[in-house]
Formats: sequence, structure tokens, C-alpha cells
Amino acid sequence: MDAFAISGLLNRMPIFENLESDLLYLLSKGSKEVVAEKGERLFQKGDTAQGFYFVLDGKIKLAFISSRGTEKVVEIVHRHQSFGESVVLADSLWPYYSQALVDSRLLHVSSSAFHKVVSTDHKAAEFMLGNMARRLCNMFADMEAFCLLTSRERVVGYLLREIEHKRQIGEANLSVDLPDTKANTASLLNLTPETFSRVIHALEREGAISVSRRMVTVRDLEKLQRGGGC
Repeated sequence: MDAFAISGLLNRMPIFENLESDLLYLLSKGSKEVVAEKGERLFQKGDTAQGFYFVLDGKIKLAFISSRGTEKVVEIVHRHQSFGESVVLADSLWPYYSQALVDSRLLHVSSSAFHKVVSTDHKAAEFMLGNMARRLCNMFADMEAFCLLTSRERVVGYLLREIEHKRQIGEANLSVDLPDTKANTASLLNLTPETFSRVIHALEREGAISVSRRMVTVRDLEKLQRGGGC
């Protein structure tokens, strides 16, 4: 992919959509397309962060693995979302590993090019700080959910957030395509796969949703919201 095509992709990212053409070109020279097959890891925990990623298509899992082999999913990154900006800004090592849940296509923005743009364009820097602040707020919301919300409330909240994300990127249908295994979604919500399945089946019996393989379709949005105490 040439610099012109990459510039077009970068310009779609909210952080860079108003970037001046010369800075956009500079950024494109330090960016490249990355293709990851399902199951492929982009980096391991402890690797040097050489740039951050923007998901063009697909789903990427960010997770830890304990010394006992237990996995904890931190985040599942979807199409038109980015990850790794704060790690790059801190010149840190990756605190988690990343893995493609489906065949995915990403844009990798190098640390050097990113630092140059952020130090030059204050709007890009402000957007980045805002994005990091939102992630921090989401982290606290997750902590609250793990400590205070029931398993049912967590699952309903997850489904509603996924639908809202689809709305934001122009997809209006009320359906959620779950990751490749229930274990990944359950881990994200700090639930066992069995508990996650029980809640999904209960919501289906109540007529709030329908399930076909990994696709969850909302049949009654108000009923789903009431079911989660929203």
C-alpha cells in the first residue's frame, strides 16, 4: 500500500481527520498495513511498542496470561477502533499481548512518526488525551461492574455497548457478533463461560434476544434494557 492510500486511511481516523496535508504525509510515511490471520499474535507482553494500531477490519483481543495459564481478556478492539496509543506515548513495553480473533487488517503507525505529529499538532494531542481519558473512565466502569453488578447486568451492558459502537460507525442493525469463543467474552466480563451462557439463554427465553451461532440479535431493546436494570 503506497503513502497516498495510507494517507486516505489515516484521514478517516478521528484523531487525524483534521490533520494538515504535510503532517498527514509525514505520518503515512511512518505507517504500514498489517494483515493478521485468525489466531495470529501481533505482539507479546513485554515486547517493545514500536507503534500503535488502528483496526481497519476484524477483531483484536488484548489479554494477559497468568503464570498458571489463566487468561484475562482486557479489551476486544473492533473495526474503526485503535489501541496502544498510551503505551507508545509512555515509551513503554506492551503490558498485554494481542491476538486476532478473526482474519484482520490493521494500520500500524510508527512511534517516531506519531511523536512528531503529536508534538506539532495540538488538536491531535488533545484528541489523544481525550481518548486516553475515555479509556480510563471505561476501566473504572469495568472495575465497578466487576465489583457491584450482577452477571446479568454485565452481559446486558456489554450487548448494549456493542450495539452503540455499531451505531457510531454507521451500522444500524441491532445485532452483536460475538468473538470466536464464549470464553473470550466471558473473560472480558469477568465471568465463567458457563455463567455467560446461562445469562444469554435466559435473555433468549424472555424474548429480549435471539441467538444463532455467534450472532446475538436484539428482538426487544426495551426488554433487554429492563433486563439489565437500565
